[in-house]
Amino acid sequence: MLLPESDTVNTFVPELDAEHRNLLRLGSELHHAIMRGGRAAQIQEGLRAFVAHVEDHFSHEERLMLRSSCPTYDWHKRQHDGLRRKAKAAIRRTRRGDREALPELLRYLPSWLRDHISVTDRMMGAHLRNYERLRPHR
Repeated sequence: MLLPESDTVNTFVPELDAEHRNLLRLGSELHHAIMRGGRAAQIQEGLRAFVAHVEDHFSHEERLMLRSSCPTYDWHKRQHDGLRRKAKAAIRRTRRGDREALPELLRYLPSWLRDHISVTDRMMGAHLRNYERLRPHR
């Protein structure tokens, strides 16, 4: 796993926590494929699946934050955009034959994910839970 299963990956928003677990699983599968010396096509497919999931997840969080007028939206999105750029650069570098691009990304991801989920996403999760509690239910 990119990160051990623990409370550090919980935002206490069940749907987002499930997405985080899936993201960690895909990242771990990619890491294992690289470590086992998997075929280039298999590794490229794993990278595409991981980046697609990251994009879907980030877009989901951003929609939730916009819908709920989350005050940390801009800061949070800048963090997402930074990882988006880094992942896209790794894809470009990998396509050009750079064998260090993916290992570099995989070394970067654990600390980024731990910090982002345990601070930024938890702040968003608290906001979303409060938004739902205070919202008039019809």
